[in-house]
Amino acid sequence: MHDLSRTWRPEPDWANARLDGPGITIRAVTGLTQRLVSGDIARFLAQYDLGRDVGGFGMAFGDRYAVRLARDRMLVIGLAPGECADGWHAAGYAVTTVGSGQRILEMRGEVVRDLLTRAVTVDPDKASPSAVMPFGGVTCAVYCHEVPQALRVHVERGLAAYLWEWLECQPLLSGEAGV
Repeated sequence: MHDLSRTWRPEPDWANARLDGPGITIRAVTGLTQRLVSGDIARFLAQYDLGRDVGGFGMAFGDRYAVRLARDRMLVIGLAPGECADGWHAAGYAVTTVGSGQRILEMRGEVVRDLLTRAVTVDPDKASPSAVMPFGGVTCAVYCHEVPQALRVHVERGLAAYLWEWLECQPLLSGEAGV
């Protein structure tokens, strides 16, 4: 059998991965805890004083927040394992540490909106309850962080290198006209 692995590019060094173009910087965000919560998410949000969760194109603030994935599922960023154990909780929810199962890519700059028009098939002016959507051809969780020109995208680890290559090929990063 032929070894096709030599035709694939090596995965980026995520700690140092960075793409720059006129009006945009893309980097991998590392070191954030990611916890998947399923079940009674309203009770979880209240118990851990997280306020509300954000959906597609919603705005998350700070180092600790929640991103809605489905009606009864969310991704909590910044909640340390010592604060809440993995497993089923009598309050009606289950918690699972995602760890590095997902990569977080952050895009910042004044042309983030232009990138969005290439990456998604939904209207970025219409926020949705769920942050899950196709982005660059793969299913991701997409939301803004701190400012509208800062987009965070959570992508499954196995698809992150593909998405990074897709981003590298975007004309926005080379400053080509006709964007």
